[in-house]
Amino acid sequence: MKKIAFFKRAQKLDVKFKTFLMNITTAAVIFCEATDVFLKKQADKRFTQLKNKIQSLESENDKLRREIEAALYRQMILPGIRSDILDLMEACDHVINQYEHVVLMWSIEQVKVPKDLFDDVLKLVAITRDCVGVLTTGAKEFFDGASNVEEEVQECYFLEHSVDELAFAIKENIFKKKIPLAKQLQLREFIATLEKISDLAEDAADKLKIISVKHAL
Repeated sequence: MKKIAFFKRAQKLDVKFKTFLMNITTAAVIFCEATDVFLKKQADKRFTQLKNKIQSLESENDKLRREIEAALYRQMILPGIRSDILDLMEACDHVINQYEHVVLMWSIEQVKVPKDLFDDVLKLVAITRDCVGVLTTGAKEFFDGASNVEEEVQECYFLEHSVDELAFAIKENIFKKKIPLAKQLQLREFIATLEKISDLAEDAADKLKIISVKHAL
């Protein structure tokens, strides 16, 4: 497949799109540290700093998405291609939005996770980070002219399934604990918000797969 034409002739737009993807990857990495800090120290000063970084990245991506959308219309890109690009960007944007949603929720609710769940929660977040990383790598490769992103898409699906399996095991463990039901439900919701990140990455991978097939024809 040839590189999408407007990226060939619009270097600034290419940089903006890759910055958009890099911000999502960076947010995933920062979130891993934020989770570790929150589990051990709740919403302390360091957690607040990390939360603010994720919020800043999310705000920057909102701005980039609007700028890219405006540029696509100005350059008279074919409606089909333009729509596909914007749909993919919106799906990717949902991922970083969820990262922001989770850290904001944690800063308010101050959920106290039992120490024996720390390792599994951190593992869950790490797998999610890898899932998001594979998605952004696949999107970047597609717009760089890769002929096939099936490998990245399938890896994203595999990692999302791994997240689901681990999240289910953690939830089972939660409801085996001799703690109040309200606490069990709060912890289940805590895990569900993490699980949703990889679900959103999978949704974006679905869109990436579809547009890569369409534009390979």
